[in-house]
Amino acid sequence: MQLAQAEITQQNKQKYIISGTVDFSTVPGLMRQMAGFFKSYKQAATGKVVTEKVTVDLSQITDCNSVGLALMLEMAKDARSKNIALQFENLPDTLLTIAKAYGVENEIRELCE
Repeated sequence: MQLAQAEITQQNKQKYIISGTVDFSTVPGLMRQMAGFFKSYKQAATGKVVTEKVTVDLSQITDCNSVGLALMLEMAKDARSKNIALQFENLPDTLLTIAKAYGVENEIRELCE
């Protein structure tokens, strides 16, 4: 049995691509990887306006489960703490279906606008 694999590729300073399987075995590594990318951004000061805009492309995700929502929400929280306006694009239908089931569809849609 092959272990699931996933990674975040930095296309440029404003765009990242998540690829592979997003599940309980891969999310810890994805979080560490994204935290490493976010370290290059300044820490937020109280009341400070957003200084960076970053897009995360989800089109290369081959499989995901509910932990994908947790990944998105945690990434958004981390981004806000560093004055980053984080936006996701190409949300897999699976994640939207799960978001509806968990009652967080509006929050997820806001992150994808």
